[in-house]
Amino acid sequence: MELFDYIQDAIRYGASLDALSLLRVFWFFIIFDMPRYIITDTYILLVTIYKKFVAPKDPAFLERLIVSPPLVSVIIPVMNEEKTISWTIRSLSEQSYKNFELIIVDDGSTDHTSQICTALARQDNVHYYRFNERAGKSAALNHGLKHANGEFIVFVDSDTTFHRDSIFELLQLFANPHVGGASGNLRARNAYENLLTILQQIEYIFSISIGRRFRAHLNILPIISGAFGGFRRELISLKTIGGHEPGPGNDSDLAIRIRKQGYRIVFIPEAICLTNVPNTLSKLMKQRQRWDRNIIKNRIKKHNNVFNPFQKQFRIRDAISFIDSIFYHVILAAITAFYIFDLAINFPEYLPFILPINYVLYFVAELYELLISVILSGQFKDLWLSIYLPLYNPYKIFLKFIRLIAYAQELFFNYSKNDPFAPYKVRQRMIEW
Repeated sequence: MELFDYIQDAIRYGASLDALSLLRVFWFFIIFDMPRYIITDTYILLVTIYKKFVAPKDPAFLERLIVSPPLVSVIIPVMNEEKTISWTIRSLSEQSYKNFELIIVDDGSTDHTSQICTALARQDNVHYYRFNERAGKSAALNHGLKHANGEFIVFVDSDTTFHRDSIFELLQLFANPHVGGASGNLRARNAYENLLTILQQIEYIFSISIGRRFRAHLNILPIISGAFGGFRRELISLKTIGGHEPGPGNDSDLAIRIRKQGYRIVFIPEAICLTNVPNTLSKLMKQRQRWDRNIIKNRIKKHNNVFNPFQKQFRIRDAISFIDSIFYHVILAAITAFYIFDLAINFPEYLPFILPINYVLYFVAELYELLISVILSGQFKDLWLSIYLPLYNPYKIFLKFIRLIAYAQELFFNYSKNDPFAPYKVRQRMIEW
């Protein structure tokens, strides 16, 4: 009975607010999140329908991929991946697209990865190279690039598996000569492991499957996933852009340098890659802090010349792409903290009503986004995730505070300089931005 009375009181409080009061109390949702959920998702749905029925993919290039498929070099950096590398190679060998070579570069593994990869290299299209000591993921990727023969390069992580047509799908938009890189669509392979992995699956669907699709359509997508991304070899070779630079954030850094050359980054929702996501809170926090520090390093420090209209490579879309990333990741996280502070200071007596109303607003918006994603992907089994949506918004708020910590670490202390993602000898040679 008390719960029923509480719900009635919350409804009465919400109904008592006029338009200005609603805006004052729920300004964060109304101004920032409602347009993102409702307008963006509806827009993407309509655009996808249009592209499917009115603007199909280039039939001539599709025919080439089938009749005379270009060679693709799939480069896989590995380090102590004895439990997963065989899965990755097996998944790639089952691809419908067959004209590819696999280049495995071992970054000084100390487990049984070397023996496993040596056995795998007995296959005709598998080449294995090994560093005697760790040189870092970027060095491994660049070593693979040096030995690649393909017209197109695909970088994948060594703990990934793929839907059968993923490489074929990844290549299709390269029919456009202005496309320099293509990002695959990531999902959590271990989504059912625990509550934390389930919430990450929801996050991947919203931020990658929906968010990157929207940004790619506007030509402001700033990243190609390091777990699964395709490139033109002549564009990223060691003699042109120069491959990957050392240290964390090398995937987003490479994508930015491609955009600076005037090329477009696209997103292929049908090119699905499954990856293991962190299954403990400590692992998740470590991963996200590394990712979030890269936002500061690559977009605010290293490549801030995209805002300079007097430099030769200035392009308005690159500036917009950076503004979008900085606002969505950095500024919005700070505004979230300010909004919580605003409610606590100015409406303390009404918080028992405001918080559940906010909760319901976000649940409805997130349910709408999940429905849109299911319509777009045809993955109707994803509807079961709606059971966990009530926990998704608290999860997002938690990650925003993790972001704020990471941003402060990078802005004021250059934490990425000492990130063990790169070995110590490499960190000593890295440029400090």
